[in-house]
Amino acid sequence: MRSTLRLAVFPIIALAQLATARAQCPGCTPDLSCVSDPAFPTLCPLSPPDATAGVTYQADITFWLPPIFTDPGTGFTVDFEQMTVTGVEGMPFGLELETNAPGSVYYPQQNAYGCARLCGTPLVAGTYAVDINILAGVNFNGFDLDVPQTFSIVLNVLPGIGGNASFTYGPTSGCGSVTASFEALIDGSPAPTFYQWAFGNGGISDLAVPPAQTFTEPGTYVISLQTSIGGLVLNSVTLTGVNGNWCGDVEEPDVPFVGCTGDPDPYFVLTDATGGTFTSTTLDNTFTGSWNDLGLLLDAPPYSISFYDEDAVSQNDLLGTYNIPANGDGTYFINVAGGTTGSLSISTEVQQTFFDTDTIAVYALPTIALAANEVTGELCATPDTLVTYTWFHDGDTVPGASDPCLLPDGPGLWWVSGTTAQGCSALSDTAVVCPTVTIERDGLTLFVPNVFTSYAWSSNGMPIGGDQPFLIAPEDGTYTLTVTDANGCEVTVTYVLSTVGMAEVTGGRHLPIFPNPNNGNFILTLPADLGPAQAHLLDASGRVVQQYFLAGSTEQQELSTTAEAGTYLLLVEAPDRQGWQARVVVE
Repeated sequence: MRSTLRLAVFPIIALAQLATARAQCPGCTPDLSCVSDPAFPTLCPLSPPDATAGVTYQADITFWLPPIFTDPGTGFTVDFEQMTVTGVEGMPFGLELETNAPGSVYYPQQNAYGCARLCGTPLVAGTYAVDINILAGVNFNGFDLDVPQTFSIVLNVLPGIGGNASFTYGPTSGCGSVTASFEALIDGSPAPTFYQWAFGNGGISDLAVPPAQTFTEPGTYVISLQTSIGGLVLNSVTLTGVNGNWCGDVEEPDVPFVGCTGDPDPYFVLTDATGGTFTSTTLDNTFTGSWNDLGLLLDAPPYSISFYDEDAVSQNDLLGTYNIPANGDGTYFINVAGGTTGSLSISTEVQQTFFDTDTIAVYALPTIALAANEVTGELCATPDTLVTYTWFHDGDTVPGASDPCLLPDGPGLWWVSGTTAQGCSALSDTAVVCPTVTIERDGLTLFVPNVFTSYAWSSNGMPIGGDQPFLIAPEDGTYTLTVTDANGCEVTVTYVLSTVGMAEVTGGRHLPIFPNPNNGNFILTLPADLGPAQAHLLDASGRVVQQYFLAGSTEQQELSTTAEAGTYLLLVEAPDRQGWQARVVVE
């Protein structure tokens, strides 16, 4: 539990609805190893397993509810009679919590274990502090007490990862803007593979892992990827000349004094890395020629091409072999075996194409404005149709404040956080609620709380130079104070001082002080007929900081004080006599 049990009766605050009414994730199982030493109501685990945005989630939590425990805050031993789960705050959108007890009411005297199940599909990644609010019914010495308490857990929702057969990406959604990464899954290596991305935000790429893309406007973006697997294709072979290896056999005899008779009959054999071959047609009786529109896919490199002279009777004559380099498409020139020349034309052509699409959703952040009712002082958020509202006062959440309108209960900075149905949250502008200031009086001292950053006093419309939270009024009149607080509020209040009828001042007279201001040592001049008297030195709040006993045997009394620098009021009283007063300034 977040705080120790306080044995007092507190108001119950209505909180978020539990999932028990909807019954979407029943069947939790308590963890019987969940205990604490010393015994105290405990929740396990404090950090459930991580969830992933867009992925169905389920996790169980356990309540250990000891029938008897000692409250560490008070030292009292109490009987734990009943626990009611009153609500849940901070749950990620898309997740719910369902308890395993009817009405979410547990009876520790009957069973010390209870449980609840978190389930659903969270929409937005983030770290969520989830508060499970309970009402603990305990008995102490025969008194039944209902004590609000809170169990807290931290749940991490990881960014969701989308994907299909062609690519993965993530996150798949977000609020305000989304920066997503992408990666292609199909790689046709060693065949050339080509990628054509279109991201729906105007961006394109031809890389397997393109740069991260940012989607700044609310909406649904269609992501598409066309993956093309290409192949090197031998389109044509051209023969521009052959060496003399074809001459001298039966078909083309080498006649003395005449030379070679007849012409070669060339053809080629294309061989792949596995020994597979392709044999071309034969060109009859020619030294040159070409084979066009071959369309031979070179998908098992490396390749070699050998040229032959075809002979009907004798063995075919090898004219030369060319090893085709693995340099991609283009024209390759051949010059082998001492005179066999020509060229090859190789191109890259798509052999397979894959096309897939997916989406990224960017949800709009709410724009929240605060408006103040000038009559009631109530603050209201617009729009008032958001799913949840959380109010803040000087940076702290306001317990139980979940409506779009709120009546501030004190000065300071007020704002509200609102969340849409898609789980997108934003903060409103900040409303400055200025304090109400009232001048209080104690004797001749006028004062306000010492909580402001500046003070400016005036008397009957004229500044009197006071810059403290108090003023020792020298006379009757209208006193005005302007204060400024840390939030920039400037508040002006007025006090009309009239001493008529005030016993401590009426008929009172002023006594001279010298020196004044002083360093704490001063001389007070008393009436000659005063006699024994008592004096009190008062600070701005009316507190007595020092007392003096005056013998009255001399008109001038040397007095001293160790009080801090400031303005003080010295009151002199004697039996059956009117009072005297003096203003003392210590520097």
